[in-house]
This record gives sequence, C-alpha cells and structure tokens, in this order.
Amino acid sequence: MADYETLTYEVRQGLARITLARPDKRNAMNRQMFVDLAEAVERAADLDVRGVLLSAQGPVFCAGIDLTVLAEFPGTAADTCRTFVRIAQRPYQALARLEKPTLAAVQGHAVGAGFQLALACDLRIATPDARFGMLEARYGLIPDLGGMYHLVRLVGPARAKELVWSARQAEVEEAERIGLVNRVAPAEALAEQAEAFLGEVTAHSPVTTALSKRLMDQTLRSTLDEEFEHEAAAQATSIASNDHNEAVAAFVEKRPPRFSGR
Repeated sequence: MADYETLTYEVRQGLARITLARPDKRNAMNRQMFVDLAEAVERAADLDVRGVLLSAQGPVFCAGIDLTVLAEFPGTAADTCRTFVRIAQRPYQALARLEKPTLAAVQGHAVGAGFQLALACDLRIATPDARFGMLEARYGLIPDLGGMYHLVRLVGPARAKELVWSARQAEVEEAERIGLVNRVAPAEALAEQAEAFLGEVTAHSPVTTALSKRLMDQTLRSTLDEEFEHEAAAQATSIASNDHNEAVAAFVEKRPPRFSGR
C-alpha cells in the first residue's frame, strides 16, 4: 500500500483502490489532498490496473474544499488564485482522462468539490444516506473542477442549472432517478458491492474498454458520420489487439479469456 498523507492507494487483483483518509475533517479537500489525489490517479494509469475504485474513510465521502483554503484568497492577486485552481483541477482532469473505468463509492455527503469528484468518475454507487450538492453559490463561487461539464451531460442543462444555482442537495432517490447514481447499496455492503460493480465493468478486454470509453466521452462533440469514422478506426485497433485474438481462442477452446490489455 502506497504512503500518502491524505489518502491510501492499493492495487489488488487489477483494481486500484484510492481511499480519502481525512475522516476527522469529513474528507474535505486541502492542498495536500489535491496533490496526493492527482498523483494517485496518475499512478493508476499503470497497465496492470484495469479500473479505479474511489472511496472514503468515515461517514462522509467528501464535504468539499477545506474552508481554511478558501480563507487564503480574499484580496490576493488573480494569478495566485488561478495557480491554485490549476493545482486543484489536476486530479479531476486525470480522473476524467483515465482510459479505464472509474467508480466512486459514496456515503453520506458528497458536496462541492466532493460532488465534483464523484462526477469525475465514470460510475457512482451510493448508500441510502448519500446527498449530492453543488454548494459553491453559497460562498460566491462557481464549480471550477469540471463538475458542470459532467453534470450537464448526465442530467441535461436545465437540471444542471437548477442544482448549481440553487445550491440545494439531492437525496439518493432523486440522484438515482435523474442519472447521477448508477446503483444504491446498503451502507454495510457498500465496499463489497462497489468492488463487485467495478469487477463487472472491467471483466473484458482493457483495450476495448479504453476505446469505448473514449468514443462515448466524445459523442456529444461528434456528428453521427464522425462517430462512424471513429468507431471504424477503433474497431480496427480492437481486431489487431492480442486481446481480440485471446477472446476468439478462448471461445473456441471453451475457457475463460485471459486478457492482457495489449
């Protein structure tokens, strides 16, 4: 298990487990956590990792940015603020760009930077007590960690605007109904069901998973004709991969495939 000041990182059976570890601070994001999380996510790009499970210690997933960080900025130069924002954005961008499935396991509150962290993942599983909210408007701020980008794509512009402008929190029933949450799990079974869920979506070729993730993430920026071209190119890559040859051989030989990600 790798040593970080604000989180833990461990790889078991091909899955990287990143766990926020400031439970006494409700896992609020401070400067060090932004840095640690970026390094951990970038580390998970390793070929031996098939998927990433992002979770948190304690009863709260993430209470947003540590307010002691915000207290540093009133009266400072715009360049100083912009430099910090870039540091804070790094782990969110790394999660969004990671070419393998990412899953957030959410308990309690995921608000502000914590909500945006869950949104940066491909999938979300949550406990019945989970709450999701963009609280930045309460502090005269905007969500600046990619959350609005993901939120619009998940729930549509009108619902995204409502959630951002009102700064209200969505309970898990609403979150599941509007597409913010994929599955709901009892608190005592969250870890187990999150691992099983991630196992389902990483069970096949890492090559085709990465290609299909890239294609799905770019669909809103492509015309249908462009998408056909992208799919044709991606399929050619799939067919040329060792994983495709292994899948065919396993089918013929009536055995489970052993994918290598190549």
